[in-house]
Amino acid sequence: MISNRDHVLFSLQVRLEWPTDLAVNPVDNSLYVLDNNIVLQISQNRRVRIIAGRPIHCQVPGIDHVLVSKVAIHSTLESARAISVSHSGVLYIAETDERKINRIQQVTTNGEISIIAGAPTDCDCKIDPNCDCFSGDGGYAKDAKLKAPSSLAVSPDGTLYIADLGNIRIRAVSRNKAHLNDMNIYEIASPADQELYQFTSNGTHLHTLNLITRDYMYNFTYNGEGELGTITNSNGNSVHIRRDASGLPLWLVMPGGQVYWLTISSNGILKRVYAQGYNLALMTYPGNTGLLATKSNENGWTTVYE
Repeated sequence: MISNRDHVLFSLQVRLEWPTDLAVNPVDNSLYVLDNNIVLQISQNRRVRIIAGRPIHCQVPGIDHVLVSKVAIHSTLESARAISVSHSGVLYIAETDERKINRIQQVTTNGEISIIAGAPTDCDCKIDPNCDCFSGDGGYAKDAKLKAPSSLAVSPDGTLYIADLGNIRIRAVSRNKAHLNDMNIYEIASPADQELYQFTSNGTHLHTLNLITRDYMYNFTYNGEGELGTITNSNGNSVHIRRDASGLPLWLVMPGGQVYWLTISSNGILKRVYAQGYNLALMTYPGNTGLLATKSNENGWTTVYE
């Protein structure tokens, strides 16, 4: 058995137990194998590593598996039935015991796993004739109910197609698209974060709301030039942004009155945050890419980004 994602074996050293589905990652042409609730990746040079799943009897000592449940290689898949990989390298896994587990999970390219479709049911979809195991068309995929999803496919535009066998349907999960509400404000939701974002027609971010309760979490206000001036949270605490005559941010005024000064480069990149002469953060960037290379905190600790 392969112990973790960093422990790599050659394909001829790996003994499969019950391979049931295959998929090819278009990003690197590697082969994914679903084998007894574990997804293996076989590279073109025939090296093998675990991408998702871990047998129940193979736990990692010292790791709280509740806390690391978002890490795909530490998660336990349940009745995994099918896999598919998107053109951007995102892995999708269909799980079903045909009873209460009927869901689709995704594994991002950074190794995080989360449910993207299939709400849990309290009843048994297989033996209870009164169990409602179909719902959610036109809504959020995470709230939809599936019944024995048996196969997956991803189109080039990122749409995920699900063979919902028990409901005799093909379901489609598409990317979130902004829609216009009754107040002529565009809304786009993030079910994973349970947040709803509201924008004007020109793309200005006005509010962030709780997706479930519709309570305001953050409100954004702008000056006459359309530049961000204030961010206010649900408790009424505000951060004010002070700018020079050209609109360049100079400092932030925090809720308690603390002032954080900013150093912005000529091309608009944040290089320094400081207060009362003490550096709170120093940032560097490679060339003119605008991508963060290093960040140092007030204690002198530096994080390097690659």
